Amino acid sequence: MAAAFGMLLAGSGVAHAATPAERAVAACGSSYYVQHSYTMGLGQNVTVYQLYSSSTKNNCVVTVKHENSGAYYGTATGLGAGIQAEGDVWHKDDKDYKYYAGPVYLYAPGKCVRFWAHYEEIGASSIRDWYHTSAFANCG
Repeated sequence: MAAAFGMLLAGSGVAHAATPAERAVAACGSSYYVQHSYTMGLGQNVTVYQLYSSSTKNNCVVTVKHENSGAYYGTATGLGAGIQAEGDVWHKDDKDYKYYAGPVYLYAPGKCVRFWAHYEEIGASSIRDWYHTSAFANCG
């Protein structure tokens, strides 16, 4: 499944390496589109995506490792994705993953939402945890 996740078919029928945004859409579902994203890590190795589906009215968050992230891609490290509606609790998926965390879905019509991400970057002599929490947005 990991190989299929990293490759998508272009309109010409030729396989190409999927971008992190395309992998986020594949994880959430074809009806989702990217609303916001944030890239983090010393090497900008991970991007968290907030997506939305007009047909289901669901929000979705996925944190995706980049294929060019060297040893981190394909190695299980701490990786998290989360979403919260204003006035509600967090919904998170935060474990060790090889390729992406999530998808985390939230149905929140009429409410502002924000997204969250965690990334554990393991260096030769240290471990650094990166976190990001967005502002509330996409109200309605």
